[in-house]
Amino acid sequence: MKPIESSDGSFTLYSEEFDEFYHSTKDGALSEALYKHVIPALSIHKKRSLNILDINFGLGFNSFTTIYSLLNSDRKITIHSPEIDGKLIKSLKDFPYPKIFEPIKEIILAISENGFYKSEQFSIYVYIGDAREFLTDWKGEKFDIVYQDAFSPAVTPNLWSVEYFKLIRDVVSCGVILTTYSSSTPVRLSLHENGFEIYTYKHEKVREGTIASLQNIEGLTQVDMERKRILSSKGEAIRDEV
Repeated sequence: MKPIESSDGSFTLYSEEFDEFYHSTKDGALSEALYKHVIPALSIHKKRSLNILDINFGLGFNSFTTIYSLLNSDRKITIHSPEIDGKLIKSLKDFPYPKIFEPIKEIILAISENGFYKSEQFSIYVYIGDAREFLTDWKGEKFDIVYQDAFSPAVTPNLWSVEYFKLIRDVVSCGVILTTYSSSTPVRLSLHENGFEIYTYKHEKVREGTIASLQNIEGLTQVDMERKRILSSKGEAIRDEV
């Protein structure tokens, strides 16, 4: 796959299998990771040590941007991330990442070659396989943050359904912050039906995204999902096909 430049100068890839880019070329790969996932999640969740679930790893922008953002802090993070494409992970050592990632080059190389990296401050583990199987089998510590960044519901509805988010709810803490680029009503309803409160998140550098939590978050605009269900022409959650 040939790297494709996005609007902020960072590069992404196009998946022929899913007929989609790994990131929004309009928002930019780095900008999407930074402003739709990392900044809101880390600014809302104040814990010093965080357990993060990154769905799915892909090119690793969410995980790598998280690490880069915390290089000069005393916060510690552990990231677990399933990824179906093992060949993609092996190729990351040659991907043209933004120059700001130079300080974490050894981490990128370790992930590409070994699938994990561990230091006193950062631990990352990439699991080659299906995300839902990973969630079903998970027996570890509850997750504080979830980066919900799978391909779109149009091509991977099984990673946006009510049943899928039930698996997510089973592995997260009560104070979880879930971020996603999607602002669609069906996705939000899938989260809502699992007890998540839904909030819009806007930043001038990217288009609107969604933040979900099992608790109230002050300072964000909450969405009345029951009203949305009634008024929207797309007022149905996504469900697994039987």
